[in-house]
Amino acid sequence: MSNAITEIDNTDLVFIFGYNPADSHPIVANHVINAKRNGAKIIVCDPRKIETARIADMHIALKNGSNIALLNAIGHVIIEEDLYDKSFVASRSEGFDEYRKIVEGYTPESVETITGVSAQEIRACARMYAGAKSAAILWGMGVTQFYQGVETVRSLTSPAILTGNLGKPSVGVNPVRGQNNVQGACDMGRGHLSGLSIREVSGAPREVRPGLGRREPAGAYRLSHQRAAAPRGAR
Repeated sequence: MSNAITEIDNTDLVFIFGYNPADSHPIVANHVINAKRNGAKIIVCDPRKIETARIADMHIALKNGSNIALLNAIGHVIIEEDLYDKSFVASRSEGFDEYRKIVEGYTPESVETITGVSAQEIRACARMYAGAKSAAILWGMGVTQFYQGVETVRSLTSPAILTGNLGKPSVGVNPVRGQNNVQGACDMGRGHLSGLSIREVSGAPREVRPGLGRREPAGAYRLSHQRAAAPRGAR
């Protein structure tokens, strides 16, 4: 993340893309709510009517698979309407001319069918984002676990670069992991301390018990044993 989670409170706009903090990260969701209370605009881009969309000023319900088309159209509007930060782009970015050539063909009208989002809504989204004094973009597994994940992340960072929303307080681009403390586990490292490994380290005997089969989890979810044991595609 290029800005602290607490800085979300004081940003003027939160752009949430393929991510539902209310489900995955309640603490992050609280900061989004704080930002809303402080007057921030909230844009949610998600095919679903997710919980966070309830407080959004704009919910972009794009079609699955149309991430890049939508983001390129947003970039098109920012450049076409001269909403980008020329000084920041000139001094802090590379490849602007190439990017401009790419998004020239992504007019909001040309991607309406692909995205399922009206040209008017795309333009309003681009103007709202570019017009904010500070803006933070958040995305989650809806982006990174998609087959166009790398390209979508690159497309998400482009509006931030165009508008100079990097390197300052309460602005930035923020990839968020699937659940709480996933990143901490990756940063700090972890090991599977099974009973056997603990026994080797401590030198003390440990009781070995059989693990769970299919029946126990099925019972917890109130599924029939037959359904839990059914092969893939047979449900």
